[in-house]
Amino acid sequence: MLAFVTFSLLVTMSLSQTESFVRGSLQYWLVVVPAVVFPLLGLPDIVRTLFGRGKLLLILLLWAGGWHAAMGDARATVQLCATVLALTWISTDRAAINVQDLTRLYLLLLVVGLSVSAFSNFNRYGLIPGYSDPVYGLWRVSFFPNIAYTGALSLVMLVVLTHSKERARRHPVVLAIATYFFVLCFVRAALIAGLVYLVLYFFFCRNSAMRPARMFWIALAVAVGFNVAVVSSANILYALQDNVFVSTFLLRGETNLSVNDILYQLYRPWLWKAHLQLLYSSPAWMGWGSPEFYQSMLDASGPPLATIGSESLPTRLLASYGIAGLLFTLYLIQQLRRLAFRGDRWACACFPAVFILMMNWGGIFHPTDGMFALLLLPITRGSNGFLDDQTGSVVSLAAPAIPPKYAA
Repeated sequence: MLAFVTFSLLVTMSLSQTESFVRGSLQYWLVVVPAVVFPLLGLPDIVRTLFGRGKLLLILLLWAGGWHAAMGDARATVQLCATVLALTWISTDRAAINVQDLTRLYLLLLVVGLSVSAFSNFNRYGLIPGYSDPVYGLWRVSFFPNIAYTGALSLVMLVVLTHSKERARRHPVVLAIATYFFVLCFVRAALIAGLVYLVLYFFFCRNSAMRPARMFWIALAVAVGFNVAVVSSANILYALQDNVFVSTFLLRGETNLSVNDILYQLYRPWLWKAHLQLLYSSPAWMGWGSPEFYQSMLDASGPPLATIGSESLPTRLLASYGIAGLLFTLYLIQQLRRLAFRGDRWACACFPAVFILMMNWGGIFHPTDGMFALLLLPITRGSNGFLDDQTGSVVSLAAPAIPPKYAA
């Protein structure tokens, strides 16, 4: 798995802030082929997982995949197969990354980023505040040409290395570097996710007698509640929009906006609503499949209400695959419950952070992207997804395990 993540992130170094992989290009195939080949090397484990704890993913594949294949939408079917394959692969019992190797990868990518900045102008961000292109944010820093990856990878390092005091002491330099880039890259979604994780993990570890059911419901409530709060914030901003501070910093200096105008400016709530409208307007509530397919099939007089944006993965799956797409989110919740009843406080603290990212920053959750594996591994495998030595041991959690009488 580390080989796939390494290869993917190195290829991503060739993308600037405003670029994406062009379908059919060399870069495209350099990320797509490994994303298929590496999981297939563990095909027996994938099959066992699909027919075991991954049954919801199997149902999703057969239900939505079968529907869109019957409709003739090959692209939507292939994309769903790739997503299920990748998620099942990182859910297998053998899915794990050695923490020492992960820190080496982070330092390798940092060196590559330093080299790119030293010998070219490809990266428009500086490594020190005040040296970035003002167009992209003068005081932001990034060693990836695309700052989103600096924020996401630094968040992963922060989360993994703060799993325990022992692990943090083993890697103080990497933790300090990751914290520096995590904070100063100022990727808001990553900062919010990191703050949610730190607060929840501290709370869970301080309450060593907390029952697993309570831990599960708290994690789920935070994950859902944050996104509900984002939607509700439009009404609050509407009432406060005449305030100079609110107008300048939260509404781009505009006033006299309606609630719908504010929702559109916030974008994510508007996108979530648009995805749900796509779901409700689709045949049999089975989604519209790939954008290319539904645009070619619909009359000009009755197009969907919006395109299928990639910034929110859970709702995009609803727009693409209908009510069957809900099984993806239910599978992640199922894993949260399983890990909660195993006493994995770290995994429970990670869940809301990752879910917030998926709802607000879903573009990096692509099955061909190494960040897909790194961010979802804490949800599918919990603490067992990141090993501290070659023997496969995991540093114990900061709080005692759940008492046996509460175990599932």
